[in-house]
Amino acid sequence: MGEVAGSPQFTHISVDDFRVVYANLTGGNRVTTGRQVPYCLFTDPELARIGLSETDGKVTGILYRLFKVPMEANLRARTLSETRGFLKTLVEADSDRILGFTAFGVGAGEILATVQIAMVAGLPYTTLRDAGLTHPTLVEGLIPLFSSAASAHKVVDTRRAQTSAA
Repeated sequence: MGEVAGSPQFTHISVDDFRVVYANLTGGNRVTTGRQVPYCLFTDPELARIGLSETDGKVTGILYRLFKVPMEANLRARTLSETRGFLKTLVEADSDRILGFTAFGVGAGEILATVQIAMVAGLPYTTLRDAGLTHPTLVEGLIPLFSSAASAHKVVDTRRAQTSAA
C-alpha cells in the first residue's frame, strides 16, 4: 500500500497506510497526515529517530531543551559491553512535551518505541523519568537521559541561532 501512497518508504509506514485505507473502507475516518514517522537503521550499533531533530529545530525556530547522555549511562548497555553511542531528546522549552528522540546504540529501535508511545499519548518527559522501569533493561536508560534535565540542560534558541545554558 505504502509503495503507491507517496508515504515514506518504510515497511511499518506501508502497514499503517493499509490500516488507514482499511479503516476508511469499513466506516472509519483515519488519515496519514500528522502521524509520526519513526525510522531505524539496523546497523551495529543501531540508529533510531523520531520527531524533531536538532537540525529541524534550528530550521523551524522552535525553542527546545536538549538532553543527551552516552550509552555508557545505560546500565544494561554496560552489562552487554555495548556502550557505544548515545541517547538524545529534544523537549519543548516552555513545557515538558517531547519533540524528538534519537538513539544510537544497542537496541536503539526498541528504546525508541517507548518514547514514541509517550509522544503519541502526549505524556511529558517526566512520566518516563519517574517511571519504575524494569532493571536492567535498555529502556531503563531513559531514566538517566530524562534525569539529566534536573541538573543541567541547554535551551536552544533557534530564533537567534545561539545556545545558552539554563
